[in-house]
Amino acid sequence: MKNLLHRLGRWLRKKAMPASLAAPVWPHALDVYRRHRTPTPTELLSELKNTAWTCASINAAVCASFPPRLYVSTAKDQASPRCLTRSLGAAERRRLEHRFQSCSLKSATVEEVVDHPLLTLLRQVNPIHNSFDLWELTELYLEVHGSAYWLLDLDPLLGTPANIWILPAQLVTPRREPQSRNLVDSYEFRGLAVERFAPERVVHFRFPDPRDPYTSGLSPLRACFEQAALASEYAAMKRAVYDNTGLPSAVISPKEMMAGDERDRLEREWQQKFLRGGQGKALVAPEALNVTLLTHSMGDLAALADMKATKEDIANAFGVPLPFLTGETNLANMQAADHLHKSLAIAPRLRRRDEKLNEQLVPLFDPSGRLFLASDDPTPANREFELKQEESDLVHGVRTINEVRAGRGLAAVAWGEQPAWKMANGK
Repeated sequence: MKNLLHRLGRWLRKKAMPASLAAPVWPHALDVYRRHRTPTPTELLSELKNTAWTCASINAAVCASFPPRLYVSTAKDQASPRCLTRSLGAAERRRLEHRFQSCSLKSATVEEVVDHPLLTLLRQVNPIHNSFDLWELTELYLEVHGSAYWLLDLDPLLGTPANIWILPAQLVTPRREPQSRNLVDSYEFRGLAVERFAPERVVHFRFPDPRDPYTSGLSPLRACFEQAALASEYAAMKRAVYDNTGLPSAVISPKEMMAGDERDRLEREWQQKFLRGGQGKALVAPEALNVTLLTHSMGDLAALADMKATKEDIANAFGVPLPFLTGETNLANMQAADHLHKSLAIAPRLRRRDEKLNEQLVPLFDPSGRLFLASDDPTPANREFELKQEESDLVHGVRTINEVRAGRGLAAVAWGEQPAWKMANGK
């Protein structure tokens, strides 16, 4: 009981920081020439298009496809959990032990919780959003702004969240009062009216930001904002060329002076004959004319090369492999790209999300620390390697048949406790 109250008190106590770290963070210029200021959250949101939108939506959708699972650990001196659980296979157990590297977890019994109010909350987020919406929007705000905010609608009797409301990150600002040693005194939300929410009601997800490691987040879109803005400006320039071009397709120059009425008549006849599918028809001119055909160069090879490099810079900032953004690839490249993307981009994002939930959300339901959330490993498994290792373990007696069956979710069999080599030799 003493340890339980101590953990609860630590969580409820406001997070304080040394006074020397409470200095304001000065804004930085966007470019090295210091001519462009740092983009505002609204300007960041306006650049969520083209390659930036593709990369952000890919990361958000993949992260939403791996919702966290709820687990409970039970030590030898603790009572069995009162919620509905299921036992774990050997592979799941090893994954969790490797993930958390906890001695207490290795010596405890770990089960997956299949029915709990926290799971109900994450499935029925609020009257508008479902579970996939919650995870996808959370990650999308992180990709754009570097921060995502959940507003918890706390039950006045139980003290547990009844609803989760996703706050538009571009409208939220963490506030610290003058001379305050708290990390955050309130979160200011600028909706239809300005509201301030207590830190206990807000779950703040964020990417790491070396400029402000305590309240800010550096998003991939902010890191490649110059490239994203350059792509937008290039697209706007091309659109202006198409919309406002003043170049004709041909210039007809009579060898003699021509009156205005005669000139207009010649233009009408030319357009009626060759406009909209009339190309290739013969023209017999009654006057001596010089016809000069104009070819428009609507693309600059150097500019197109720059745009390709810009696209690569944006994809690199989001951690999205280039084979995801082009049709010129093959199955082997796509499989390698998928493994690279999920191991270097998706896995750290899921880990960061789970840690924040275990820090702020789970203690509202279980301050004892027995419950924890963990997402599945998104990295595609090397099935061929796993099968070879499984066969080797069976042959050399590392694992029994029943242990292998348990890892696949199959029931144990009576003959499954003997090593495979004994069965193969008839012993």
